[in-house]
Amino acid sequence: MEAPNAGTGSVPADPEEEALVERIRAQQAVLARLAGAPQGPAPAGPVAVEYGGETFQVPLAVRDVRAALPAEARDGFDQELAAAAPAQAGPVVRKWILEHLLVGDELDRVDVLLAAKERPGGQSAGVAADAQSG
Repeated sequence: MEAPNAGTGSVPADPEEEALVERIRAQQAVLARLAGAPQGPAPAGPVAVEYGGETFQVPLAVRDVRAALPAEARDGFDQELAAAAPAQAGPVVRKWILEHLLVGDELDRVDVLLAAKERPGGQSAGVAADAQSG
């Protein structure tokens, strides 16, 4: 007896997996656009974001990210930021926010960061809105 789809090389689609793949693609597209988007002034202090029934305080300015890091991590942050090319400063700061300041699974942390960037003063609402529509 042959297995379903035997010989076709295809696997039945899993709607949950497809939705997850689309979510990741949308996030990657927004992060790629953020890397080249014109940067406005950073907001003063962290931006409050509601996500999944919780409130997150997300620092977006370099000085606020550094201040929010544990003291033992600040030297590493300073060194990585100082070694970054100008075009890489934003991605370095985003990496440290995602890896050191936000909790939850990776996809949720990215969603929280993108939501913070769409808040007034966070960055271009159009760039972050792309993540919400994806």
